[in-house]
Amino acid sequence: MAFGNMFANTDFELVAPDGSVRGRGKAQFDGNTVMIHDSNLQIFTGDEIRRTLPSGVDEAFEVIDPVFYGSIAALAHFEVKVKRKGTFPHNTGGNYNIAVTGDNARVNIGSTDHSTNTVTNSGVFGRMIDTVESAVNNDGDKEAIISAIKDMELHKGTNGFAKAYQHFIGITADHIGVLSPFLPALATFFN
Repeated sequence: MAFGNMFANTDFELVAPDGSVRGRGKAQFDGNTVMIHDSNLQIFTGDEIRRTLPSGVDEAFEVIDPVFYGSIAALAHFEVKVKRKGTFPHNTGGNYNIAVTGDNARVNIGSTDHSTNTVTNSGVFGRMIDTVESAVNNDGDKEAIISAIKDMELHKGTNGFAKAYQHFIGITADHIGVLSPFLPALATFFN
């Protein structure tokens, strides 16, 4: 064991701002400075150094100024000035990101979901569906037209869009007056 490593006794993770773990190892935590003896790490301002406390929560520190000292190989190390960010449940908070997309998407960490979502259709296809929902009275026609709109949306920008568009035009003959304002926008999706 190198001389410098005998004092590095706390496991840590180095987390980039995008949430990826850039490295793991042992370090010595001393107030606002963390000593890391792995000279191969890439440590940048804005990174996060995290250690798991005995209680199981992570203590997170923001990297303010990482300085490398390498004059003697056995003592090469980083002295990283840090600012404590706080404690978080393990692998959450801080630089760990959770990306959630889609209608009615939600994340609950240590809580119960009591929310109510309202989904609104956006874009040309969504507006077309909204128009059909409000202007077409025949339920059979409404269902067929909405299905055709969803099929066009699925095939937009592909070779299959032309076929989906032709099917849509074929079944909307009785309601083309309501849908004609959308036709110029649909022309932009042909491949």
